[in-house]
Order: sequence, then structure tokens, then C-alpha cells
Amino acid sequence: MKTRSRHPHDSLQTALRCAFPLDGRRLEVLTALILAMVQARSVVLYTLKTHVHLPGSFDTRYQRLRRFVRFEFPDHFFVRFALFSLPDGELNLILDRTNWKLGKQDVNILLLSAVWDSFSLPLVWALLPHGGSSSHQERFAHLLRFVRCCSERHIGSLLADREFIGKSWFTFLDQHGIAPCIRLPATATIGTGKLPVSYGVSSRLCATKNTADEVLYLAYRGYASVNLRRYAQRWQAENLHSALKTRGFNLEDTGLTQAERVSTVLTCVSAAFIWAYVTCQVLAAKQPVKRKEDGYRAVSVFRLGLDHLQDLLLHPSLSSWRALQALMPSFDW
Repeated sequence: MKTRSRHPHDSLQTALRCAFPLDGRRLEVLTALILAMVQARSVVLYTLKTHVHLPGSFDTRYQRLRRFVRFEFPDHFFVRFALFSLPDGELNLILDRTNWKLGKQDVNILLLSAVWDSFSLPLVWALLPHGGSSSHQERFAHLLRFVRCCSERHIGSLLADREFIGKSWFTFLDQHGIAPCIRLPATATIGTGKLPVSYGVSSRLCATKNTADEVLYLAYRGYASVNLRRYAQRWQAENLHSALKTRGFNLEDTGLTQAERVSTVLTCVSAAFIWAYVTCQVLAAKQPVKRKEDGYRAVSVFRLGLDHLQDLLLHPSLSSWRALQALMPSFDW
């Protein structure tokens, strides 16, 4: 007897149920949004109303999406979902910001992610109520949100750029046993020797030149060579921002500015991003990604996975449904 193929919405809803223990109606919309974002490569609710697998008229679906994005997910729901994609062991985190303007309104997101592969893995985020850099208190609260969600995972280091410095910040990391791997501004110097300034805790400092021929000062613990290689992975956060925005789902087009609504959309699109990336890992295990003469991949792993999922959704058939079912995330807690 042949196995009956299920609609992708039913398969994904079943797969997500353990990670997102929501009531049935909310889980239905979450599932529909993730599938629609992959299919449309958009986060605009007005556009997605024609793609979501939900009953009712266009207006009914649109109003249901608008109501859904007012819902705030508990932090631990998405953290558990995201970390299932990582192997057990020590985490190296990346702290960064991504921002844009909608008219005169700033959309400013403080994002904590984990070193993953060529893209970092989104974990928790906060919408800052202002433009520009985060304060120390905002960073403290942000990192503690993750620690409370995931106290069983050891944090090895925190990678961050020159924006994330300061004595109280380095002291906070030291108190929580998190080793810094943070770039210091070239202007932060002391003494006649122009040595980079320390921030009140025990750490090492090294200096090197990056590919742009700029002097890079790095505060770290352990060995310089290890931390220089580790700091190079901070660029994964830039790749993540690019995937969520112009090279993937066009997050900047959302049209939303209210913090809780942008955060809910970010939960959905981050889940879609992870699914696309894991899909490429599955595909690459069967057939390696082609590389150009310079050694770089001909297509990014994220785009390859997203293209594959989008193609299956845009050409529905029993075979495409079976293929999608095989690529659904699975959880066993």
C-alpha cells in the first residue's frame, strides 16, 4: 500500500508542534506564514495573504495575519527550535545590530546569534526604541534573556565589533564566565606607546592588519591565533542579515515598525531561514555544491536551499509534497 502524501502545511504543522506548543489556530497561522515566506520570498503581510494556506477570503486571511503578528512568542520557543540545528557542546555567540528606516521611523534590531556555518544562527533579538548603538543595560538584558532560556549550554565566547565595548560590559561578560572576542577601536589607546586600552578585567590584546589594511585590535582570552580565526566568523552575522533582507526574504519591506509585530515577523522569517539552510545541508550531503575557479561556492548554501524549497512549493504535485515532507524539520525532546 502506497504512503499517502500530505499537504506541506499539514506536514510542517506537525513538525513544528513540539517546538512551538501554541494553540491550534496560532500554530496554523505560523505554519502558513513560514511556507508563504519561502514561496513568495517576502514578509509583507498584504502580499502573503495570497500565498498562505488558510481558509476564507483575501480580506479574512489578511486580517488574520495582522492579528497574529500582535502575538509575542515566549523567548524559549524559538531558542529551542533554533538550537536543535546545532550540535551539542560549547556555543560561540555573535552580538550585532541590523537597522533600517521606514520613513522617519527607525527599525533598530539588536540580534544575538550563534556561530553556525557560513551563516550565523539567529537566537534572540530586541527592537531598540531608538536609532544608533545599544546601551550597556540593553545588552545586559538581551544576553540574560538567552542565558535564562538556555542555561544548560555553555557559552564559550562572545564575538562582537567595536560598537560593543565599555568597562561595565566587559565586567558583565567576566561575571558570567563569557570570554570576549571583541574588536576594539583603533582610537582606544593609552600611554605614549599608543597601546589599546583595557576595560578593567583580565584579558589579552593583540593587533594585526585585516584585508582592508586596517589595524585590528582584539580583546580575547586564550591564544591569539585561535581567537583571530574565531573573530573572522563574526562575518557570519552579516551573511545572516543579508539572507533575512535583500538576498532572501526582504525583511526591510515589512512596513511594520511596532516592536512586538516586527519581532513576530522575525520569528517566522528566521524559522524559514533555518529550514532553507538545513535543506541545503541535506542536499549538499548528497551532492557537493559546485565551486568556481577561485574556490568560492557558485551559489550560497542558503540560496540553494531556499531555491529548492521555493521550487517545490511553486510546483505542487504528489512527488513535490513527498520531497517537502522528507525535508521537514524534526524534533525529539
